[in-house]
Amino acid sequence: MADEVRVRFAPSPTGELHVGGARTALYNWLYAKNLGGKFILRVEDTDEKRSTEENLETILRSMQWLGLDWDEGPVLQSDRLDLYNDYVSLLMSSGNAYYCFAAQEDIEEQRREALEADENWVYRGADRELSSDEVRAKLDAEEPHTVRFKVPDEGTITVDDAVQGEVTFESAHIEDFVLQRSDEKPTYHLSNVVDDIEMGITHVIRGADHLSNTPKQVLVYEALNAKLPIFAHLPLILGEDGKRLSKRHGATSVEHFHDKGYLPGAVINYLALLGWNAGDDREVFTSAELTSEFSLERVNKANPKFDVEKLSWLNGEYIKEVPAGELRPAVREALQVRGCWNEELDMERRDFFFALIELWQPRSRTINELADHIAPFLTEAFAYEPDGLKEHVHGKDLLGVVQAFREALLQVDPWNQEQLEESLREVATGAEKEAAELIHPTRIALVGKKASPGIFEVLELMGREKARVRLDRMIRYLSKLEEAKTKRLEQIAAAAAKK
Repeated sequence: MADEVRVRFAPSPTGELHVGGARTALYNWLYAKNLGGKFILRVEDTDEKRSTEENLETILRSMQWLGLDWDEGPVLQSDRLDLYNDYVSLLMSSGNAYYCFAAQEDIEEQRREALEADENWVYRGADRELSSDEVRAKLDAEEPHTVRFKVPDEGTITVDDAVQGEVTFESAHIEDFVLQRSDEKPTYHLSNVVDDIEMGITHVIRGADHLSNTPKQVLVYEALNAKLPIFAHLPLILGEDGKRLSKRHGATSVEHFHDKGYLPGAVINYLALLGWNAGDDREVFTSAELTSEFSLERVNKANPKFDVEKLSWLNGEYIKEVPAGELRPAVREALQVRGCWNEELDMERRDFFFALIELWQPRSRTINELADHIAPFLTEAFAYEPDGLKEHVHGKDLLGVVQAFREALLQVDPWNQEQLEESLREVATGAEKEAAELIHPTRIALVGKKASPGIFEVLELMGREKARVRLDRMIRYLSKLEEAKTKRLEQIAAAAAKK
């Protein structure tokens, strides 16, 4: 084990797995896979008020969806409380920790007063100097207490970080921090170090927001005569406004991106690029390529910005390349949500379903977009795009030419792109219109949008009957427009007559 790389991801089940945590998990996973090491999943669930089983299940489900399988765990800290108590006893017996009987309210009041006086202040507990008899008397009296680490008054703690470089902290600026709370639960500073020692963790790869905690943990390692792991603090992920990514920037959980129709490979690819690069201009990587090329040496210090548009573009690149058969389950699920799935598409009409996927793949950035594009081929319950109506339908004299094209389609034989195009152009010419003047409203009639793959490719795949039904719907819409126009003209004429 001494020569084996062992890393861990230690989420708290107080919410969903968010982008920052997922990126941390990914970098640990990639580092372990790259070096043939072990990736351990540890759950920091000692906060009973906020930790829930549901949150843990969500985190595990998100990791599994991303493909971040773990070699050991999940290990729950709540199952290891006796272990932390043993380490508290070790630190007490070595003189590196002490019982603190001060009320937290009093400590906060001292801190507030120092802040108001613009004074530098760190807590050094007076209880450090209590005699063993005084401590015993207070314990026998059941006075509330915590256990604090006895931080040296002088000296420095230097962290040689694999990403941030050498960082030095002054002991005088570090307070006597709590190791064990009054309810005998361990704090992060204790449980984190104890678990890393017990699990043989060789590299601690985590967000840079934990860098300020590191000198405290180094002191605990040294007090326990334990070997320090290699620390690597990753740059923080920012929103587009330059502030740390949070809920105010919109949904940023892995579950959200799953629900919105992103592919796990694309999410993994994008997360990898938030702080790491391969040393060239490539942006699209397979999981195998990321695994073989990842290194801490190529992790940047600069904080990257999370760009949903960039993720969506990358996801679109993935969708283009994935075989239709692999996309089928996700698209089917999205169509079921939209209420337009037909079990026949998974049986005798599977080729038709695959053809629909292949038709729209190049124009879809998410599975949800892909399902939205496919839905009009399966149901009439779709709306016309307002911009498309405004640009290509309203104010145009289209009723007659659309009716003529509807009738012409009934005679097209064979039903293929060449014959369909010839028929449309003949109808347009007969109505003294450009072909585009008929193509655009036909596209809106068929799929509800002003943009789509080639209209004749759409018509061929949709089939004669579905095309007729959708043109009938457009004809009804145009008829209502004509009726409204006629009524308005009549009202204008009547008003003019009264004058």
